[in-house]
Amino acid sequence: MFYEVRREMQRLVHRYAIMPFQFHFIHESNKLKKSFTYKDKQSHLRRSNIFYKLTCTFESNYIGQTRRNLITRVNKHKFDQRSEVCKHLLANPKHRFNFKQPEILGSIVGQKKVHLLESLLVQQHQPDLSIDGSSIR
Repeated sequence: MFYEVRREMQRLVHRYAIMPFQFHFIHESNKLKKSFTYKDKQSHLRRSNIFYKLTCTFESNYIGQTRRNLITRVNKHKFDQRSEVCKHLLANPKHRFNFKQPEILGSIVGQKKVHLLESLLVQQHQPDLSIDGSSIR
């Protein structure tokens, strides 16, 4: 089909062109593109711009948001004593959070929608550990 279109275009250009000129058709093959349709799966801990949920072994949970890689934010919860998760663990030494598999609740799609989505997620999941809604970390 490409060659038929090419011949017809050449015929029309030669017929109606006021000044003679030469042009070349470039044909792109989709074969190479089709070979690379699958992207590497990204670890969910490497995702960014998301809302996430951490659940304690004793049913407490925390909902957070981050623009950084999730693993960076989750690691901060382990050691930053200002974090509600860290405070919970220090107050309850037998409690544990599964930091290796936090639940991803959604993506941050735009600054204006962040607070709305945050409110909806908090209503839906009703975390008993507070969420820091003042900034995105």
